[in-house]
Amino acid sequence: MKHLLIISVLVAIGAGAPRDLSERIAGGSLATEGEFPYIASVQLERRHYCSGMIYNDRWILTAASCVSGFLPSQLQVVVGIVSFISPSAQQQTIAVSSVVTHPQYDNVTKLNDIALISLNRPILFGSAVQEIRYDEVDEAIPTAITMGWGASMEGGVEVTKLRKTVLTLPLDCSSYGATEFNFNYMICAGSDVSSPCHYDEGSPLVQNGIAVGIMSKNKGCIAPYIPSIFTRLSVYYYWINAVGGQQAITTSSTPATTLSTVKPTVPTAPCINCETPTTTIQPTIPTAPCINCEPPAPTTTIVTTITAPTAPCINCEAPTSTTPKPIIPTAPCFNCVP
Repeated sequence: MKHLLIISVLVAIGAGAPRDLSERIAGGSLATEGEFPYIASVQLERRHYCSGMIYNDRWILTAASCVSGFLPSQLQVVVGIVSFISPSAQQQTIAVSSVVTHPQYDNVTKLNDIALISLNRPILFGSAVQEIRYDEVDEAIPTAITMGWGASMEGGVEVTKLRKTVLTLPLDCSSYGATEFNFNYMICAGSDVSSPCHYDEGSPLVQNGIAVGIMSKNKGCIAPYIPSIFTRLSVYYYWINAVGGQQAITTSSTPATTLSTVKPTVPTAPCINCETPTTTIQPTIPTAPCINCEPPAPTTTIVTTITAPTAPCINCEAPTSTTPKPIIPTAPCFNCVP
């Protein structure tokens, strides 16, 4: 059947139909390198089969319907890729170590359609290869973006270039029935002019750089487009952390942490420098003059006072008592007798 579809496409091209099949999805457009650094191509026998998102350097988050029933040796993951024909500078192809699907995954209703792929070596991050944080849907934002290498038309094959499209949410998925759509575990999103298609399963649904869901299923990509169903990621935070570990994101939180660390350091430095010299100089200045003023005063006074009176006392007493007394009584005695 797929061979007939491919032949039909080739005949259409030869008859003058548009050659760029990626433009067949109305409202969709080609993505550029590095625009979605978290997207991953999950490949079966080295051919794109589904998409996924980089959870961390060792795990890829995707849909259970993409990997259920396959051996790890049959799968590989390619990150940092935009085109399957023209390799990107940061493109990496990594073998799969193991696959963990949600234990309560239902392959009929696609409830709990979520899985984690373990890689046999860590991803090397760069400008075009990054992990993405996940969270609950922001109800204040009525749109979200999804991307992938899915078919450009119903029954078609995967395309070679990464494409993106904007979807509206939440929408009404009551047409699927109560057993097919569960609001608590699923997100209903779509557009009147665009739709995910085959091989887009596992693609992330993103709001403002935060993943809120992964593509699970739809009723095809024939206009008028019926909304698609995405697995609601926030519901599975406990299981995701238990299998893949806690995310160590950093894309938006790391710069904030760095800036907050620098700010308290700047005011602390001047405070230490200001207090230390002031405290040290003040006690030193008054102590020095007190020591210098007191010793010189008593030392100078004592030396001058003791030395000055001692010298004249010795010189005055010796000549006065020795010379005049014996000479004076002897002279008058000789003069009186004759």
